[in-house]
Amino acid sequence: MGQWRFSFVFCLLALAVALYCQAKPETYRIATYNIRNYLSMDRLVDGQFRLDYPKPESEKTVVREAILVASPDLLALQEIGSAAELEELRDDLEQAGLYYNSSHILEADDEVRRVGALWNERVSANVVEHDDLDFELFGESMRVKRGMLQLDVQLGGAGSIQLFVLHLKSKYTTDRRDPQSTLRRTKEAHAARERILHLFPDPGTMPFLIVGDLNDHRNSSPVRRFLVRGDLQIAEILDARDNSGLIWTHYYKKGGEYSLLDYMLASPGLRSAFETQSGIVDLKGYYEGSDHRLVWTDLKSK
Repeated sequence: MGQWRFSFVFCLLALAVALYCQAKPETYRIATYNIRNYLSMDRLVDGQFRLDYPKPESEKTVVREAILVASPDLLALQEIGSAAELEELRDDLEQAGLYYNSSHILEADDEVRRVGALWNERVSANVVEHDDLDFELFGESMRVKRGMLQLDVQLGGAGSIQLFVLHLKSKYTTDRRDPQSTLRRTKEAHAARERILHLFPDPGTMPFLIVGDLNDHRNSSPVRRFLVRGDLQIAEILDARDNSGLIWTHYYKKGGEYSLLDYMLASPGLRSAFETQSGIVDLKGYYEGSDHRLVWTDLKSK
């Protein structure tokens, strides 16, 4: 009889633990990372100028280390060169113990530097490509050069979100009419923002994240385009910090400048549906892999 009671109590405890684990909300990690010229290009390697040379293995190792530290369920990437290079990165991460079963790269007007994504089996994603975002600049019809990658992401049983991946125009330009490409970058942001609001006109009810390298500071015209339109709140900047409490994500070595250029922007609908916690991978020697640092956000349904 005593053994029977012990077995009964043990079964009840096991059932309670199982029900608790099942009811406990799971956490999903989304990350964004500009991996600096993960492609073949003319470059200086070990003091020698090389033509059409791939990203050096030493740099790739540091990039992988940053990704492994974060181990996101879904990783948005900027400055990946081609589908083949994205698959190479996926294979290398798998060899290091981080497996992504799905990937996508967006083929847009920029045939050198593209945006892409990797995601694991904990999530599923339907891909929508926005490679037709047009705007007018100085009387000329132009296009958001790297497009916008949209992922309709199912987070297991935690619900779904929309993820928009962007890499806006850099500050480098030869056009004297637009110093530091500020106007072009603002036009790109506006075109992307209008497409997002056309698809989801009520950010208060639609959970979405806008992520990527926006190439400007948090109070700039391009970034503000994604935060408000008139009285409509579109998104807010998720507060991501490194281990020292610092928020910079990019180091411009030539100018000695630390800047916040890489963002996780969350709609009010996302903030009401999910608890969020964000951070920046604080990796020693990060610059050997990229001039940007990886930014991540954890999502847990409320």
